[in-house]
Amino acid sequence: MYIRKIFGRPGLLAGTALAIAVQASSLTAQELPEEQTGSEVEGAPIVVTGSRIPRPEVESEVPVAIVDSEQILRDAAGNVSDVINELPQVGIGSTRTNTNFLTSGTGIATVNLRALGSSRTLTLVNGRRFISGFAGDSAVDLNNIPIDLIERFEVVTGGSSAVYGSDAVAGVVNFILRDEFDGFQVRAQAGITEAGDNPRYLLSAMGGTTWGNDSQGNIILNFQYDQDEGLRSRNRDISDEDCANLICGPASYSSFAPQGQFQLVDAGGTPVPILPGDVSTFSFNRDNSLAYISNLGAPGYGFNRNNERYISVPIERYLAYAVANYDLGNAAELYGEATYARVLSNSRLEPFALDLLGDIYFRPQDPFGIPITNAFIPDDIAAAIEAANSDADPSNDVDAIGGRRRQNDVFDRSNTVKRETWRAVLGIRGDFTDRIGFDVSYVYGHLVDFNASEDIDNNRYRNALDSIRLGSGDVVGVDIVCRSEEARAEGCVPIDLFGFNTVDPAAAAYVQAVVPKSQEITNEQHVATAVLSSADLFDLWGAGGVGAALGIEYRYDSTVDDLDILTNTGGNSGNTLPDLVGSQDVFEVFGEVSVPLISDAPFFHYLGLNGAARYSDYSTIGSVFSWNAGAEWEPVSGLKFRGRYAVSNRAPNNSELFSQPSETFASVIDPCDGVTATSTGEFDAACRAIPAINSFLAANPGQAFTYTLADTQGVNGFIGGNINLQEETSTTITAGVVVAPNLVRGLSLSVDYFDISIEDAVSTVGRNFTIQECLLTNEPVFCDQVIRFPTGRLQTVNSQLINIAGFDVRGVDAQLRYQTAPGFADDDFFSANINYTYLIDFITQSDPSSDPVDNAGTFGASFSTHRASARATYGVEGISLSWQTTFLSGAPYINPDNFISNNPDVVALNDIDDYFLHNAQISFDPNENITFYFNVDNIFDTKPQYLPGTPFGTPTGLETAPDFDLFGRRYTAGIRAKL
Repeated sequence: MYIRKIFGRPGLLAGTALAIAVQASSLTAQELPEEQTGSEVEGAPIVVTGSRIPRPEVESEVPVAIVDSEQILRDAAGNVSDVINELPQVGIGSTRTNTNFLTSGTGIATVNLRALGSSRTLTLVNGRRFISGFAGDSAVDLNNIPIDLIERFEVVTGGSSAVYGSDAVAGVVNFILRDEFDGFQVRAQAGITEAGDNPRYLLSAMGGTTWGNDSQGNIILNFQYDQDEGLRSRNRDISDEDCANLICGPASYSSFAPQGQFQLVDAGGTPVPILPGDVSTFSFNRDNSLAYISNLGAPGYGFNRNNERYISVPIERYLAYAVANYDLGNAAELYGEATYARVLSNSRLEPFALDLLGDIYFRPQDPFGIPITNAFIPDDIAAAIEAANSDADPSNDVDAIGGRRRQNDVFDRSNTVKRETWRAVLGIRGDFTDRIGFDVSYVYGHLVDFNASEDIDNNRYRNALDSIRLGSGDVVGVDIVCRSEEARAEGCVPIDLFGFNTVDPAAAAYVQAVVPKSQEITNEQHVATAVLSSADLFDLWGAGGVGAALGIEYRYDSTVDDLDILTNTGGNSGNTLPDLVGSQDVFEVFGEVSVPLISDAPFFHYLGLNGAARYSDYSTIGSVFSWNAGAEWEPVSGLKFRGRYAVSNRAPNNSELFSQPSETFASVIDPCDGVTATSTGEFDAACRAIPAINSFLAANPGQAFTYTLADTQGVNGFIGGNINLQEETSTTITAGVVVAPNLVRGLSLSVDYFDISIEDAVSTVGRNFTIQECLLTNEPVFCDQVIRFPTGRLQTVNSQLINIAGFDVRGVDAQLRYQTAPGFADDDFFSANINYTYLIDFITQSDPSSDPVDNAGTFGASFSTHRASARATYGVEGISLSWQTTFLSGAPYINPDNFISNNPDVVALNDIDDYFLHNAQISFDPNENITFYFNVDNIFDTKPQYLPGTPFGTPTGLETAPDFDLFGRRYTAGIRAKL
């Protein structure tokens, strides 16, 4: 690398590297070939994440966690997301265990530093940006990172926008890939759970060579194939049936049953109880005989959704990566990278839950359900309708049949995903002068994410439900046909929803959308960067060289989220969704400086200041400014204090800015429903202050202002982006100490306090909450979203993205590292490392009028008070044993202030004990070129705690939290060979 070997001030010994490394002592050896381990090369400047200034040792002014390739191999991980999620600084992002129900993004893996959101974590590869994996977002899909090409990754938590730009408000993850390799290496591994499921396979091959005079050029090619076959919910006892509270089984099954539940209604949608038992609803027994039920949603006639779902979605990956560099002479080097990633996945969802009113029939133009002339209506039901409608009593007339039915025999809504990513880097770096280096690069990224599933055409479905009988038989299409002659000419086949497996395949084919449901996401990114940097620009007064970096950057990001035409027009089973098209660019100027003040003086082995600033001019939000300032003080060698204050920002992304409003008819409640002239409810005075409501009450003494069912069902709303969004801003304070005592070689300890505060965070406000806050506060931020008819009743309640939320996160990180040669045998070694986070506060405030909520001290990777990951390894004569433990302190899963249940047994589920997970690996190197390894994960087969989705809100299909290991004990065996 063309970072000059400049020797600045004395460092904090070799222990500094250990103090910030997760796997101690291996960085220098992995950065450099074996023959280059002399003292001169050990002093070569290295750029560490969090700064663009090259430094004479692997050290940092801010807390950095470093995980190297040996740590990754000891995990036997096929996907680097499994490794990074073990760190206590990382919350749960998108993973294969929580993306089954996403309409796009199935199987994506993202980093969520400090649990502040993946969009607030900046993910880099070799210090440069990577194309996003979501439509219009900035979150990077870690599936695109080839695991055997990783030399190390570095994690900086806290604001780093002054160094790297937008999105780095929670921190930065930087994957440093190998840039030199000579030879050929192959790795193969396979794993399976003790239950005999969720097999995973990995095959990785890497080859590299040098060429030219004095090995001027080097190229590395890497190919990786891996497959994770996923895991069904029904394969684990905890999730094999639908659950709610303490009950699993039929009582908790979905009322959207495969045989249907139906209700007789009048012309206004009101139930008509004319069936035996004075009920209006009916369903079917297993033999398709009629079953009269008390109401829609009655237990015992439902559907077990968990029988269909995934706990973990399958993922198949094809990754190809090339890295090349060439010495041009004259202190310059040309370099490049090329990436191709193809990721395949699919979800597994229960068949669609069709609600006749809302999915097929739309008010006010349609009836409230299936026409009562439908030819498939069961005889007893048809007779009851005929009797009621001919008894000269209009109060019990039936106009339609409403209800719901699972679409098992109609279509499969599970989606398939094909995600392809291309990325190319071209740059030149070298020495501008004998003290100043340069690096100029261009990055191009391109993503195409295609998602497809089956769906219905609701216009065709209405035609198929409007069936009539022409003949005395039951032949569909002959005796029973669609009423509309035009529809029959277009191939309409009548559909029978009454009972189990009653849909004719031809009818199912007809009602399915001619245009399949699809979503094609195209993201594109261009980044051009030029940097001048120096580790020793000049020496002011003998304290050491001033380090500096100065640069410019241009970035362009665009996204197109192209949905099928039926989704665009509301012609299928969902609400109308428009396409997303948006782009933005930014021009930035940035600089950084590190100034030694005193060195090699009593009580001042080193004292220095550092700072950085960045000016950004966005095409969307205008100009923003971010900066940081810090200091380092080493009173004696082996003891360093460090601190920094940083102001960072996150510009709203294309999705947040340009998502077009999509319509929703999700029910809302108007607090004014039922208000009278004298009522004294919390909102009643504000309701009476609305002129239309006040006029109604004055004109109708003694009456209440009320809604009909049609009024309630007609309230719409729009959810979407907001081109008027501004940047989120954050402040980060870090302060800590690094101890690497000279008397205990190989030991280091770092302890750092962090305080991250985010203001004007982009968020939405719930529609019901918006109505309430408008009444109570009359604030435009709420009232602009609420539109009422001239009658005073709600017409539209929107939920638009706005800069309204806030976060405050405080805690302490500690890292302990130790490496030594115990001397039990020749050439043995022992290493131990512990990463620990103590969370003090995790405060969120959804809007300025809401009370702040502190979730610190609840359970999980995001909120447990104490979180840790520890590993110890002993090796001798080519054999090593490594033991890893991760820990989450026990606590309530849901904040007790927000958890409501009248059942003490349900309340007891909320309390979770301390959670330990233990993994181990034994490896054997018969020679320096071959390594065999065997891993056991979750050695003690620790089970997750039962936490049903109702009331705990855990991911659908899990009945527990993704913070636990969901798979059980797993075995993995592998081999790595070098040629």
